Parts: sequence; C-alpha cells; structure tokens
Amino acid sequence: MENPTGTQEGLLKKSPLLEQHRKLGARVGVADGWEMPLSYETPEGEVHLVRGQVGLVDISHFGIIQVSGSEAERFLNGLVTNDVKTLTKGNGMQAAFLTGHGKVRALCRILALGDSYFIINDPQTHDKVYRYVFPFSYAGDFKVEDVSANYATFSIQGLRALLVMKEVSFEPVSSMDEHQWSAAVVAGHSVTIVKTSRAGMAGYDILAPVEGAVDVWDFILLKGGFHGIRPFGLRALEILQFESGVPKYGIDADETNMMLEIGLPNAVSFTKGCYTGQEAVAMATYRGHVSKKLSGLMLEGETIPARGDKILSQGREVGSVTSAIKSVTLGRVIAMAYVKYGFFEPGSSIEIQNEHGSLRATIVEMPFRSSLREES
Repeated sequence: MENPTGTQEGLLKKSPLLEQHRKLGARVGVADGWEMPLSYETPEGEVHLVRGQVGLVDISHFGIIQVSGSEAERFLNGLVTNDVKTLTKGNGMQAAFLTGHGKVRALCRILALGDSYFIINDPQTHDKVYRYVFPFSYAGDFKVEDVSANYATFSIQGLRALLVMKEVSFEPVSSMDEHQWSAAVVAGHSVTIVKTSRAGMAGYDILAPVEGAVDVWDFILLKGGFHGIRPFGLRALEILQFESGVPKYGIDADETNMMLEIGLPNAVSFTKGCYTGQEAVAMATYRGHVSKKLSGLMLEGETIPARGDKILSQGREVGSVTSAIKSVTLGRVIAMAYVKYGFFEPGSSIEIQNEHGSLRATIVEMPFRSSLREES
C-alpha cells in the first residue's frame, strides 16, 4: 500500500483533512496515489481499538461518480452485475463492472438517490471506471459526473459504531440494513450516512461536503469520545478488511478473474436481463461450479507465505496464494488464494510451497474472524 518514493509529489492527490491528520500525530504516506494517514498508533493497536470499541478512518480517496437523467437507471443496469432496477431511494447494493468476457473490471457500491445514482469506487479503480462509463453519456439521456472532489468520506467502524452515530447525528439514526443510506445533519452540515461494514462489524460511511470536512471530523471525535472513539489509519483498515474476507482489487481480484471466482454472490443478480459480461456469468452458473475459487487459508506456524506461492494437495498443484497476513484478531497467519474446483471445501488440508519449505494449512470459510458481538 505504501510507496513513499514511487510517486512524484506534484502528482499526489491529498486528503482534504491532511493537515488535521498531521496535527493529530498521524503517520502520513502514499496509498493508491493519495497522501493519506497510514496510522496514528500501531496498526495492531488500532485493530484492537475497532474490535473492542470504535474507530474513525478517513477514506476520502474513494471515488464517487454520479449518474443522472431519465435513462440513468436503464443505462447503469446494462453495465453492472446487480439489478439496479430493484433499488428504491435510500437503498444501495454491491455490484461489479465486467469485461465482455465476464472478467472483473472493478467492484463498486451503488446508492439510489431518487433521481440519480452514486457509484462509489475503490481508489485503485475509480479513474478506470470513470473512463469506461463517461463515453456512454453521449449515447442517451443520462449524465455522468465525477463528484469525488465535492465530498470528504469518513468511516466509523467497530463495536460501538451505532452508539457513536446516535451521538453525532442531529436526526435519530436507525440501525439500517447494509448499503442503506439516510440524510442527516452532523456538526451543522448536511451529510449522507451509509451503512457499510468494512471490518465485519457495525459500520457507517459518512459523505460530508468537503467544505465542512474538518467540522464533521472534529465533531465525531468530540462527541464519540464518550464511547472511546479514536482515529485509525489505512494500514489497520486493510487488516480489518482482510480478516473479514474482503478481497482487495489488484491483489485478490482483477481482470484475470471471472466474477463468480471471487465470491461476493450478493453483488450479482442471476435473474436480471443483459449486461456487459452477463453471458460468461450465465455459462458458469449453468455449469454449476467455477473452475477455481477465492478461498481462505488458515496456516500452521508463523511463516507468512508470499503472493504466488503454489498450493499443493497430495503433491498436485491446485492453486496459488494471492495475499497473506498475521491476523491481529486471531493471532494466526491467514491467507487468500485461488484454489481449483474439488479442493476448496472448508476443512481440506493443503500445503503451500514456500521458499522456506512446505507450509501446512487448512481451507476455511471467510470471513476469518470469529463472530463478534455488536452493541446497539
């Protein structure tokens, strides 16, 4: 994630709260072409903060595309894997953009605003999605705008996230279902609150007007202090998401992978009409299984395998590792890997061929972390 010397200073995008982060003692570095807070304390301590209490993280490097116009619904529905036509105002969904061959171009979240839609993109794919979608705007009555610069986005994640939301919002906040959103006033600014679990626990993203970013950030830390909220950085967020089985685009999924190989069944509609890549998804569904699947591995010992390490079953190569970490929550080494059909059943024993020798592991269900109680 961090690349302090690989990007020229003048080309970096910056969080609108960058100076605020520095004042709070954040370690700032480069993430996906943005200068962002990587950590405040240690990533491990920040993971424990979220799991045990609640934390606030700046994710303003995520991109937002707004699609509006009388044909916006039909247009968007023809491009993504999920059924946009089923969305009503206040609701949202996971979806993906695919290539014509059914490979994963990008993962996203779509919010129905009533007369338009927000496409919320990962920072590593936002520009690619915008370049893909924008040219279509000449073909019908819909408008495609990159509105990322209008917003600062924060995320409240952890055991006490709902308690903090109730504390900071002027309006009553319900628990909401995942991907649902509501309008609210925080620190005197109109914001959009989206139920978003980024750590496998309760979580809420807050889209705030960029001119009110500092006010909203400071207010959340002030009012949420009663519940133990503190800021945390992107390194801890990556660990939390990994423990929750969230694939990272460019590492665990990219345009070499079929949509159904990466899981995320809630991001795909199997009943909607045609969309780009739909034929390949339908063929895999008709076949009844995929040839390989992104799977979780629980390893024995302390050695962390490297990306690309081969996976063996009884001497036969059956897959390869995409990423691995030492889990803060579980105290074990865990990994994600693509494993061939017939070998990815949970409980299956496999070996990983590593430069240090052979590592023993077991296929496990994702998310990796144990179920954690949420306060309400």
